[in-house]
Amino acid sequence: MSEPLSAALRQLLDDLPPGTLIGPCHPPHPVVWMSDGPVTDAADRWKQLFARRRETGLYPLLLEYPDDSFDPVGGGHGADADADAYFRSEWTDDSWPTFEEWPGLATPAAVVADADACAEEVATAVAREGRARCLALVQVERGADAPAALSWRGAAHHMTAQELSAVLRSWEHRFGVCVVGLGHGSLYLSVAAPPTDAHQARVLAAEHYLVCPDVFHEDPDLDWSTYHEELMRLREWRFWWD
Repeated sequence: MSEPLSAALRQLLDDLPPGTLIGPCHPPHPVVWMSDGPVTDAADRWKQLFARRRETGLYPLLLEYPDDSFDPVGGGHGADADADAYFRSEWTDDSWPTFEEWPGLATPAAVVADADACAEEVATAVAREGRARCLALVQVERGADAPAALSWRGAAHHMTAQELSAVLRSWEHRFGVCVVGLGHGSLYLSVAAPPTDAHQARVLAAEHYLVCPDVFHEDPDLDWSTYHEELMRLREWRFWWD
């Protein structure tokens, strides 16, 4: 690495399970660390690192397996991308059956639970169910920036990592979303403030479709007509792209 790591960061990395430092490649690329394989106590490790993220400047992610789809980059993590502009660019007349035209962003949720506690619960479930047991750290201030900072290619056939991070920042602001984990084509999010109004939930359902139509077209158990009702109770959103 061309940029020396601080003593505090070296100490943190020394206390982690066996892993590999894959960034920074050169300034201003972020620090990125990834475990060499599944971690036995992945959820507990994630929660400890999540609690310290503001102190360390490193945001933890659960991974399905050591991931080769990362290409750490510097810059504004897609700060010039805009969620509403992305949704408008993707909208067509038949995008979502409830609306004939783009209805605008769903209004922010009125009731917000403890976002950190919600994220910890989802991380526990994701690790316990074996969906993601590897661990990564990325040098970003918020989890929403992680896909852009990593140039994550999991959704590349549908949207750029910068566009995804813009949407995640918007959902973080409106619905208390936290990024918990990633796979090659999967994204696990906790939701501290689900919608409480049916119209609000229907608009949010349209946003989900515009971000990840694969889920709607390829999940035989998903009912388009009631999906907005699920969003009013779910504390975890999962997306996956082919």
